[in-house]
Formats: sequence, structure tokens, C-alpha cells
Amino acid sequence: MFYKQGRPLWPPLSIREGLAAVLKSMLDFIDDRVPAKVLKVWRLQSPRHFQGGEWNQNGSCSSSMLLNETQVEEWFDPANGGVNSEEREVNHLIRSALSGRQNYVVLDVATMSEFRADAHPSLWLGRKDAHLVWGQDCLHWCLPGLPDVWVDMLSAIVLGHIEAAQ
Repeated sequence: MFYKQGRPLWPPLSIREGLAAVLKSMLDFIDDRVPAKVLKVWRLQSPRHFQGGEWNQNGSCSSSMLLNETQVEEWFDPANGGVNSEEREVNHLIRSALSGRQNYVVLDVATMSEFRADAHPSLWLGRKDAHLVWGQDCLHWCLPGLPDVWVDMLSAIVLGHIEAAQ
């Protein structure tokens, strides 16, 4: 159930409709309260790399290799109905919500990160049975690593904005 101004919306919204409504509300709030000249960066959702089911359905992420382009499409294309396809669906909704709005920059960490099935911590915890002891973490990322590249991308956006303003 989604609420607007303290009242439930009727008829009920689907999850995607609800997310679209929440994004619109958030962006309207930001646009009303943050000056237009302020740089606004929206980071897209980073992908998960579950295989064989969700986190609570014995899914795992034990890949120690980069995915190739065919594998990325198999795992993430919503048309394939894969466990990980929601990332692209959510990011599509985010891009749609940002469409036509001024002074927003999209930080796309998703596209490059889809290839990095090898960059989650559960594989690199120092024990071969780590996933049995601590479970599979197919959502968070190893440091140092891929998130450092995201920071470099964000830094380039900020520096570019500063240079353009001078």
C-alpha cells in the first residue's frame, strides 16, 4: 500500500507504479528546495549477481570471472526474467523520472558493474567455506575495487561541474 499526504492511494499501485510515484515525489521535493545551479547527481542502482535463486532461495554468487556480454544479457535483460533483471527495470524508472528535469547528472554504475560478478565479498573472505559460515553477499562490493571506480566517476562529474562554472 502506498500513501500520499497520509492517505492510502486507491486503487492500490503496483510496485513499479509505486516506485515511479515515489521517484516523482522525491524529485519534486528536490526541485522545490534545492537551487537550480546546484549539481544533483543520481546514482543508478548497482546490480546483484545471484545465480540459482534469490538470497533466501539458495541463490549464490560464486563466480570468480568477469561475465561476457552474452552472460550479462542473460542475467540482466528483463525479457529473460532473470533473478537480477530488476536492476535494469528500476534504473529505467529512474531514468524516466529524471527525463526532462534540469541539472541532474546520472552516475551510471550499473552498466559497467553488470560484468563484475567476481567483485562481491562472499567469494573473497579468505575461507573456501565462507559462504557456508557467513552466507552469500551478492549485493555488496569488495573494497578496494569497483566502488573506487565509481568514486573516480563521481569525482570527474564534480570536477567537470566546477570547471564549467568558472
